[in-house]
Amino acid sequence: MALRVLLTSFFAATAIAVQGTAQVNLSSNTGNPEHLAAGFIYGIPDTPNQIPDYFYTDMGFKYGRAGGAQVPAPGRGWIWGLTEYKNRFASALSNYQTTLKYNGTFIFLLHDLWGADSTQNSTAPYPGDNGDWSYYDAFLTQWIQDMKANGATTGLVIDIWNEPDGTNFWNRPQAQWIQMWGRAYYRLKMDFPEVQTSGPCLANAPESSDTWWTNWASFVSGNGSIPDQYDWHMESGSGDMQTSVANLNTILSTYGLPQRTININEYAIYNEQVPCGGAWWISQLERVNALGLRGNWLSAAALHDFMAGLVGKPNAGTSAYNASGGGYWPTAEFQVYKYYTQNMTGYRVATTPTSDISGDVYATVDRTQKVARLLIGARVTTGNWNIQLNGLSTIGLPTSGTLNIHTYKFSGNSGDHEQEFDGTTDLGVYGHTYSGNTVTFPIYQTDAVTTWAFEFATG
Repeated sequence: MALRVLLTSFFAATAIAVQGTAQVNLSSNTGNPEHLAAGFIYGIPDTPNQIPDYFYTDMGFKYGRAGGAQVPAPGRGWIWGLTEYKNRFASALSNYQTTLKYNGTFIFLLHDLWGADSTQNSTAPYPGDNGDWSYYDAFLTQWIQDMKANGATTGLVIDIWNEPDGTNFWNRPQAQWIQMWGRAYYRLKMDFPEVQTSGPCLANAPESSDTWWTNWASFVSGNGSIPDQYDWHMESGSGDMQTSVANLNTILSTYGLPQRTININEYAIYNEQVPCGGAWWISQLERVNALGLRGNWLSAAALHDFMAGLVGKPNAGTSAYNASGGGYWPTAEFQVYKYYTQNMTGYRVATTPTSDISGDVYATVDRTQKVARLLIGARVTTGNWNIQLNGLSTIGLPTSGTLNIHTYKFSGNSGDHEQEFDGTTDLGVYGHTYSGNTVTFPIYQTDAVTTWAFEFATG
């Protein structure tokens, strides 16, 4: 949001040209496709059915996340009075109901409902100020009552607090946040034993040197307040999922904590929300079996629109923008998620990124359709790199010969994320000669937007 320009400028200045070879191991079945990366934070209009159904179904919408942030006045949240709380609650409830309509799971953001959505003033109260928890307890009581009254517990995950390690959403000591965590966890589990919780929801990825991670892990280990999902954000323009998950596992081992589902409930900076960046993130999340929700870099009414950048409409980003208007069209990145959902069928196979981790690939094999598919992505950079397919004989192909690969191009526009793109470009079929049960072919990444999908027949 306010950080968008800073982060995108930083990343554009430090991106290194992609090089090396990404690997696909066709002999290694890693499970069924579940469209793990097909979620987004906010982006759902509060008016039901405003965005047509097919946009949600075509991109495989799996996870939503909201809490009524930045709705029109009076709607500043609990800390401004019951009416302003109710208006935020109504927004979040509508988003929850839309998510369930498409068989998705909804993460409720309690910090936004409280009023700490980065727009609060410097005197805004926080849970547990001056050792007094009564105001926060009353907030939880009201919310629990309202959720039960609306039957809103199916498909629900509760985020206890968002990014406490940054002052935009939590401007109090770490110890106060940890104390709040323990109180909230047991209160929520008492009233909603069937509902999942997620945390610690830190802005920074796991690091053993980060006391926000280690002090929290030590506390929940001793307190028993272990969430059902471990979540954090990947929105710095750096870092990768393999390293982050390895660091998490070190922390879990150190403090005797169990494995849980991983949910990266905000991923990708604005600059990465183009076809090559989206495909890179899909590959990263699928490799480590992590759920993912696209970050949302809009604000005010637009925050509750556009499916976090997957759709556009007339007058987007101008003074003539109409929050309740229709006329939606798919953006460039929508086509990547549509292909990911509709075409990547069968079973997933193991992959590894380039050694610099700037080039990556997600791959599936569908034995029924007798086709293998690759979706590749570079992390918003240029350069020449390669894809290597190993174990061709394990999917019924000869160990040498010619592999005919069909290529589809995903175009985009880094300067206009809302531009309409109605499909992919069919680049035809090219034959690659090979031997030794493996084939390597080049990727010429001449811009930091475009990406490709590749398909070839199996035996």
